[in-house]
Amino acid sequence: METIRDKSFTDIYSHILGEIERGSVDRKHGFHLFNFSTYDEDSGYPDSRIVVLRKLVKNSFTLRFHTDFRSRKVKHLEKNFKSFLLFYNQKSKLQIRIKCDSYLSSDEKTKKDTWDKSQEISRRCYYVPKAPSSDIEKPIFNDDLNVEDENLGYKVFSIVDANVVQLDVLELNYSGHVRVRMDVKDGNLVSSKWIMP
Repeated sequence: METIRDKSFTDIYSHILGEIERGSVDRKHGFHLFNFSTYDEDSGYPDSRIVVLRKLVKNSFTLRFHTDFRSRKVKHLEKNFKSFLLFYNQKSKLQIRIKCDSYLSSDEKTKKDTWDKSQEISRRCYYVPKAPSSDIEKPIFNDDLNVEDENLGYKVFSIVDANVVQLDVLELNYSGHVRVRMDVKDGNLVSSKWIMP
């Protein structure tokens, strides 16, 4: 079975881009969900959560996901745009750790197009009456949401663009684990080297 040890650095880079792109469109792919970490300046600790990969912009190597504007991750990014992504595909035994510069998208057309194409069940996430992580008296049901509230829904829906700066790719293999570090600038591979797993 071919492993990444048998590929050139450019082939590994292309392979990773392809796998991430598949994760953005295939709900069953191991890269569809990933861990997004920010730095919480108030607590002094990293803060992580699972998000859904919505799109890969290949030419800039930008990963896109959706969030509520009121969430803590948005507040963290306003203070420090440096972030960290963690992917793991159990089937292929491939782990990818990614350093990113992440920002809230200011492209209103993309936001509107994305909102209009999203399913109702996805939109409901943005009609909750309080910011994510807020204290509440009891759990709420979807039927309790006011989906006509003009102050919610589209107004709090946001898109995060995570621009890749560095990849740390680890492939677990019985014949020996393989690991490579790749530096990326503006979507281009600028340097690569094998590192100890």
